[in-house]
Amino acid sequence: MSKRWPGLISYLRRSPLARIMVFVALVLALWFPLAWPLYRLSEQGRLPGGDVLPMVLLYLVFLLVLPPWERYLHRSSRVWQTLGLVHPLRLWRPLRLGALMGSLSLSTMVMVELAWGWLALNPAALNLRTLVPVALGGVVTALAVGWAEELLFRGWLLAELERGFTPGLALATNSVIFALAHFIKPLDQVLATWPQFLGLALLGMTLVWARRIQFSAYPGETSLGASIGLHSSLVWTYYVLNVAHLTQPTGQVPPWVTGVQGNPLAGLTGLCFLIGLLVVFYRLSRQPISAG
Repeated sequence: MSKRWPGLISYLRRSPLARIMVFVALVLALWFPLAWPLYRLSEQGRLPGGDVLPMVLLYLVFLLVLPPWERYLHRSSRVWQTLGLVHPLRLWRPLRLGALMGSLSLSTMVMVELAWGWLALNPAALNLRTLVPVALGGVVTALAVGWAEELLFRGWLLAELERGFTPGLALATNSVIFALAHFIKPLDQVLATWPQFLGLALLGMTLVWARRIQFSAYPGETSLGASIGLHSSLVWTYYVLNVAHLTQPTGQVPPWVTGVQGNPLAGLTGLCFLIGLLVVFYRLSRQPISAG
């Protein structure tokens, strides 16, 4: 590849945004011929889950294209380690830190809102027969979302941006793209969920700083562990609260305080706690830390 098109390869190595657009175009070009029949079968009612399967297929194509892209374009011999998927034993410590911080922060926010009377517990939902299946289902959902989105956004995308931008510009660009990606949906849904944008952008910044955390036991190494743990734990806690209907607003404050449509990312309280979480991970990313 590099011998056939030296000018193109040289240009792509200098331009992060051009690399990103070419990579996305390549993935979509390989994916679309495979996904189109699935969409057609779904429209005909002959394929249950027809909207989900093409997206799973898209991610599989992304995973297949990524290693040769890294090897040929960036001459990377350790593709997955470069993108943050280090040895599982070294991934575990930051993953545990991120998961603890995520669950603790969102749970604390809910407890504060309960204490102030802005939310109330739903007695009918406090049932182990209901909670256990929801919690287990939430684990699967949270891990799938956390691993998939972090490898995409804080793995591949952040690496591409950092290869040509300053750390600050890479962080800002990554966070905005992360937020915008959640609005690839019909216009009516975009208009209904737009208050989430600021929260998503702040979350994106927090996840970038989590990605940049170093542990003194592994000098010079960063991983996706903390960002995966943080992202997954936030998804899991939010999933359990909403699917099990554990809490309900009391109406003492308007929805923009507790979260429009029940989403804390679209509420003032959630933004305040998110800013606190952002500050914590920013400080943790400033110098190597030790953890047991």
